[in-house]
Amino acid sequence: MISQEFHRSRRQLYQELLKDNSIGFVFSGEQKEDRGDQMFPFTPYANFYYLTGFEQPKAIFMAVKERGNYQEILFIDHPDEKKQRWEGISYTKESVRAETGIAQVEYLEKFISSIPLFGRKNLIENIYVDIANWEEGFHQNPAQQFAAKIQSSYPYMHMHNTFQQMSLMRQVKCPEEIALHREACRITSEGVRHMLGNLNPGMYECQAEAYFDFVLKSHNAAHAFPTIAASGPNACVLHYVSNDRKMQEGDLILFDLGAEWGHYASDVSRTYPVSGKFTQQQKELYEVVLKGLEAAIARTRPGQPKNELQNISKDVMAEELLKLGIIQEKEEISRYYYHGSGHYIGLYTHDVGDEYAPLEVDMMFTLEPGLYFQELGIGIRIEDTILVTSDGCQVLSGDIPKTVEEIEAFMAKC
Repeated sequence: MISQEFHRSRRQLYQELLKDNSIGFVFSGEQKEDRGDQMFPFTPYANFYYLTGFEQPKAIFMAVKERGNYQEILFIDHPDEKKQRWEGISYTKESVRAETGIAQVEYLEKFISSIPLFGRKNLIENIYVDIANWEEGFHQNPAQQFAAKIQSSYPYMHMHNTFQQMSLMRQVKCPEEIALHREACRITSEGVRHMLGNLNPGMYECQAEAYFDFVLKSHNAAHAFPTIAASGPNACVLHYVSNDRKMQEGDLILFDLGAEWGHYASDVSRTYPVSGKFTQQQKELYEVVLKGLEAAIARTRPGQPKNELQNISKDVMAEELLKLGIIQEKEEISRYYYHGSGHYIGLYTHDVGDEYAPLEVDMMFTLEPGLYFQELGIGIRIEDTILVTSDGCQVLSGDIPKTVEEIEAFMAKC
């Protein structure tokens, strides 16, 4: 879904990360077993996909920068007979070369002998291996195992991790990436509208969720993450995923969901009245959260430090809760608001990037203030996927019903 030229341009940036007389390695990852003869669906490590566009496990991208010359090789696994017969997975060096535009493609058995360290004199001084900062140290993935072997055998080498530099590279999106995000948001909008049009008391949360799932499947889109469909008191559990409660008249239901298209995510939260109309109390609390979101959106523009948007929403909501008499001091909002107000979005739903960076044109992230009143059994979160523009921002999920008036009018027609 994304062009060879895009990945080639990312590899050019990666080349600039490497000092002269260096080797860089990025691993695609390995597929994990599910149950018995099943495997979990494989998603390549994001930085590997970003550079290559190749989506199969066990692959390794190697870049060599020596004496001012640059060479890149993609090493791939042999699809075995079982995969060809049972899963239809079949590729060759030639087909991968055509698919990725990487001129030199080799099978994995040539990997070790191709590294310009072993059995020859060389000028290599630096080794770069890309390892995500959340990887567990005691359960090493192939990239970590490889880095440990290199460090053990060549302790005089300078080891570098390109993860942070690649994270900063991914902060600002290219037009092709933005187009994929737009489509993910469009499918999400269609799915939410289909779900909202069929929402009724007496349904189970999972039945409402199924209407969203239907739209995604009909577009052959993936879920960016497991859907949260949390009604009544379940909405006060931030990552509730059981989705098995029977909804009652007068409940609110909090949805946190998103489609993924071409590996790029959308992320949207909405809170809706199951019966089609908010109670007066629900309306007042909902509009507090909405004002917090709208205030942060209004301040989203190039140059605005991203991390400050959290406090903009928080301060506005605290002022509104003071007016309602729910809190007596602004600091008391922490009883009802206890998570971050947004995150970068991209190849991961919670994507990489510098939270303290000033915003730039074509950055993408979410804003998601929320309030959770456990004593009332009410949880409200409203989240949009945002694109920074030259004069402000565009809300890519903005056509999903969000104001009280929009929600009640839409549900009244269904």
